[in-house]
Amino acid sequence: MNQTRIGIVGVGGIAKGVHIPGYQAAIGGKVTALCDISDNALDQGAEICSLDKSQCYTDYLDLIASEDVDAVDICTPNNLHCTIAEEAIRKGKPFSVEKPMGLSHAETARIHDLAQKAGVVGHVCFSWRYRPYIRYMKWLISQGVCGKLYHGYIRCIKDSGLWPGRKLEWRFDKKQAGTGVLGDLASHMYDLTRFITGEEFTGISAQTGIWIKSRQKLDSDDFAEVTTDDWCNALVDMRSGLNVTYQISRCATTIGDSVGIELYGSNGMLRYMNHSGQQTLEICSGEVDMTGQGSHFVVPPARFNASQSQAFINLVQDTDDGLSATLADGVICQKVLDATEKAAASKRWISISEEG
Repeated sequence: MNQTRIGIVGVGGIAKGVHIPGYQAAIGGKVTALCDISDNALDQGAEICSLDKSQCYTDYLDLIASEDVDAVDICTPNNLHCTIAEEAIRKGKPFSVEKPMGLSHAETARIHDLAQKAGVVGHVCFSWRYRPYIRYMKWLISQGVCGKLYHGYIRCIKDSGLWPGRKLEWRFDKKQAGTGVLGDLASHMYDLTRFITGEEFTGISAQTGIWIKSRQKLDSDDFAEVTTDDWCNALVDMRSGLNVTYQISRCATTIGDSVGIELYGSNGMLRYMNHSGQQTLEICSGEVDMTGQGSHFVVPPARFNASQSQAFINLVQDTDDGLSATLADGVICQKVLDATEKAAASKRWISISEEG
């Protein structure tokens, strides 16, 4: 079997905790190069991947140009995503990029068009698409379990913004991150909404805010302003008339992360809960049951298992199942993120163009 040789740019927490283990468990691909501006990060990554110094770079241009790299995985701060992706396109190498795809709809649309013109495969890391429960929900919706969808209630609640002593890292800086929980968490929730329901966004109203106004700088005892959002509440309309309410926060005191997805329709309900990795999916479908006896919990069959890292390898090798997140999905998500910012800033309803 052909082995796709993957070079990872940015060896931070997401690379070491998710991407590298994903490739190590995947079939048909392996990590052959790493790039980071931190020698410590490179040393840690090299040890995990069993790479020597010659396979570690401090300049992404050198990694992308390497003859030992077939495809590029971009795990850097958000402001570098499109710059590195453009270089991969220039070298004709497939690439995967962490979400959000970029800092603006215009920026991401440009990368999409460049890749399409060059015939280069691109993938966006909307990792929730690869969770068995989410894929099972998508299938259940397609089978008409809920009938016509009326309402959705989606929440993603974390306490990561409240961790004691957490300093002013790049996620809290608008110049590097673009947004806070919007790009980090809402991007996942927006994409999985489209993924599960097959619906497109048409309009949005939103509120965003910052609870922790300043944090200590990484390199001194001084404090500086936090410029990215800690929380977001949003109400959206989908093309069919389905309306969805979102609650997103990184400053909610909780025990672990909490994600909930509730979908209600003319003929049934799906209720998914994930609290600190403990998942449940509840179904109620069919005739109205006033006593609730028709509600029951289900577990996704094994055929819904998937892997984000495997999906990228499959895309590169043209064996994808058609459910992976493409650059087009990244562009659409960025459009909704931009509209969310605009809606929150203007305190009015924003229509989301269906073009582009």
